[in-house]
Amino acid sequence: MLRDSFSRVLCVAAIFLASCGGGDAPDSPVPPKPLAAAPAGQLLTPTQLMDWAEQHYTAYFPGHETDRTSFPYTYRAYSNGNYLAVTNTGEIWVQGPGLTNNTPYDVGPMSGYQCTVLPATCGGSVSGTAAVGGPLAGRTVTLKDALNHTATTSTSAAGTFTFSTDGLTGPFLLQASTASGTTLYSVTAGAGVQTANLTPLTDLVVRSWYAVQGIPVDTAFANPVAAPPPAGVQVKATAQAVLSLMQLALTVGGAGVSGPLDLITMPFTANHAGLDGVLDMTRVSYAAGSATVTVNAPGGVQTTTVTYDTAQSSMTANTSVHSESNTSSSTVASVIPASAGRLAAWNAIEASLSSFAAVINAKGASLTTADLLPYLDAALMNDGLNRTQFATGIVSSFMDGQGVTLEMKRVASLDLATGRAQAVVTVTQIQGGEQEQQDNDFDFVQGASGWLWGGNGRIAEVDIYAEARLNLGANAQGSGPSVSAGVQPVQGTVSAVSVTTSAGSISMSRGATGIDEGGVLLDSFFGGTGTLPAASVPPAGTPFTVTMSRPDGSTVTLVVPLNALTTEIVPLTGPSGSALSDAHLGGSLALSWQLPQTYAVARVRLAALVYTGTQSGPSTFRCEVNSPVLGTSSTQGVLNMPTTCNGQAIKSVTVNLNITGVNGERSITMYSFQ
Repeated sequence: MLRDSFSRVLCVAAIFLASCGGGDAPDSPVPPKPLAAAPAGQLLTPTQLMDWAEQHYTAYFPGHETDRTSFPYTYRAYSNGNYLAVTNTGEIWVQGPGLTNNTPYDVGPMSGYQCTVLPATCGGSVSGTAAVGGPLAGRTVTLKDALNHTATTSTSAAGTFTFSTDGLTGPFLLQASTASGTTLYSVTAGAGVQTANLTPLTDLVVRSWYAVQGIPVDTAFANPVAAPPPAGVQVKATAQAVLSLMQLALTVGGAGVSGPLDLITMPFTANHAGLDGVLDMTRVSYAAGSATVTVNAPGGVQTTTVTYDTAQSSMTANTSVHSESNTSSSTVASVIPASAGRLAAWNAIEASLSSFAAVINAKGASLTTADLLPYLDAALMNDGLNRTQFATGIVSSFMDGQGVTLEMKRVASLDLATGRAQAVVTVTQIQGGEQEQQDNDFDFVQGASGWLWGGNGRIAEVDIYAEARLNLGANAQGSGPSVSAGVQPVQGTVSAVSVTTSAGSISMSRGATGIDEGGVLLDSFFGGTGTLPAASVPPAGTPFTVTMSRPDGSTVTLVVPLNALTTEIVPLTGPSGSALSDAHLGGSLALSWQLPQTYAVARVRLAALVYTGTQSGPSTFRCEVNSPVLGTSSTQGVLNMPTTCNGQAIKSVTVNLNITGVNGERSITMYSFQ
């Protein structure tokens, strides 16, 4: 989303259209901060602002459009239906079909972005709030610039502070101590006039940055020339790792933190509410090579152990949440781009993702397979699909008017020697004013033309999931925590599948023939443990060995780590009855549900699997019906049910509500009609 430098807003406004009116837009939730006056003759112009927006947010403003005028507006119109406009008084307006359902929105005055777009025209400053759950009042704050110059100031009774950074060189490190002697650190994440708070969470960001390099933070602060602070994407990558482990507490606490840099840059008041309320509940302690984060929230206790690997420049967070009746646990690894090589690879992969999304959005309904091939490695193999089949499937999935953004959330692994990387990418699908997000693993290879999508190299789609399952309708048995396994190879390429782990094996059965989005026929093999006591579910990261036998007698073996665990089931309401007629074939099926409380939601997905015969029969065809895009706060949805699958009559239906958490937790509710 448009973040920090372009306000905390996601909208674009065609107020130059008479039908918009322009006077009913909501106020901006975060008014732009007054900035230092620019030198005469160097004020930001609408053209400069819109050029900058196109360069930094290509997914929203693809290509380069020319200025148009319709008094009193200067504006640009984009191929994806978005608009960007500036009034003759310097007010920025935005609107877009996939952003706020075409609701006009006043972003704020253009003067608020003078120092972001033209930093050389402004004097600089750093201000923020020092707090630990209540303000750090009357404490000395020390600022170090990149050349080891020092400035000091004191916090107010509210914990606020301000530095002038004229003559200093960013990025900046900040330091303050609590009354008990605990030292907190922070770092800036921009240029010009900016906010950098000092809290236990900003401290965890800075300490983690240096820990993956094996550098004591006190040593780094004493000489930031020898141990530079993170800049740009390095700050974001480290803050994202911290955000992932804190997202549940921040969401439940109403902290208003939605992006990693918000942990550092979001203005807040130290009044024991919102973000400061989360700080009240949070305690962080450090040991050699690790950190422990404990959050004592009213709904449960979250404990996270963070460990650091200097050889891989990575940090791993093992988190567990315990409430009165439910438990969730997860393991998240993040590579931090601390070296020049890792940073260059990160930037190149991020640029490739941005270009890929821009092509999809710019082409719209005219998108073709050939448009996507330049971004895919020639040897791509992904879940059994080759390069062309994979691209065709993507094209088919965007024929219903969806838009997309691809944002690199973190890098799970990066090997510069072999030129391979696995990135966790937040895929945001936009349709009809709703946004659906899902974190997917993208595998990249480095080629002559840069980093290309290389596919996961698997001969089949392989899913091993720990899940909290609730079965309703015609098959209302076997609810509770379980581990399920599913393997879907291209038809005829795999004859048998076995799944084993240290705790035993999962019996696999042959299932119906599926049809993917590109029309490729898929065999299916499925199995599960059945309901398990929560204590018997293997922990996150447990390896499962999947052996696939080919028709020629050869085998292919994969080792798949288990995802995060949750025991929290999600009730599904709305359907009545379990007969096939109750599925409303040929009509609409409305459903509603509750959202989980023990983990932060990353994606809500509603779908139906329709079958032309017995669900375990290889001669049966299975088709998937998806609801329109749903947001993470959605509690209801509608499925437009078909009457046939692959031209054959439907014999049974299973509605699938799948809710996943930001760290891989999974609650699944299945409602069957027969």
